[in-house]
Amino acid sequence: MTLCSNLSEFNDSTHLQSRALSTGCAATAFVYCQIDGPHLIRWFSPYSEIQFCGHATLAAADVLITAINTRQGALHFRSASHSICVKRVTSGHYVMLLPQCTLRASLDLPDVAKIFSEEVTNFHYTEPDDGYLVAQVPNRDHVANFDFASDRYCKLTRRALLITAQDVSQPNTVYFRYFAPQYGSKEDAATGSAAPLLAALWQLPINRTLKCYQLSSQGAFYRISQSDLEVSVFASVQTPL
Repeated sequence: MTLCSNLSEFNDSTHLQSRALSTGCAATAFVYCQIDGPHLIRWFSPYSEIQFCGHATLAAADVLITAINTRQGALHFRSASHSICVKRVTSGHYVMLLPQCTLRASLDLPDVAKIFSEEVTNFHYTEPDDGYLVAQVPNRDHVANFDFASDRYCKLTRRALLITAQDVSQPNTVYFRYFAPQYGSKEDAATGSAAPLLAALWQLPINRTLKCYQLSSQGAFYRISQSDLEVSVFASVQTPL
């Protein structure tokens, strides 16, 4: 996370992109703190600006609370397209409140579907055209072993791709991986922004909990629940040694 000293720096996309490239991190959150009102936040990969990054937002909240000592139990962030609240539960443990999303079933994806194996089914998508494509596979192994031709995929769509499967014996457990090769890196290792998509696809009942395991090379885990208006993401933040 990088704290911007003034609004001019926060709005300088070229400068922020350069800083993100120099960090070498998959995603860097840039925050401009406001005394009155929500803190402003943007996210950049080394290649481009990102619409939303949940894990970087959690990391930013942890830095503000523990390192900068804002003395706030709940932090409110605002981006160009999201309003996010992060609440501290205990030391290193947070809940992030995200808006729900709407998924539309798609039965007409012949070109994109040809890139994947026949086991990839149940395609859904979000608006707009650079939103998300969500697809289901039979089980955990299919998620772990999933691969596709990213160059062909990028020629057909700007949508990020979420692949997911439900645990055969534990319906409250799901597995997923998240890909966005059109933004520079084929796979995202830790994706908090996938939480509303998983809640929508698996039709998570109100006040029930879903365990979400991201089967990337680094791996990630969080729990989610859903109220009438929001999806809550329960996760931990670890400081690198």
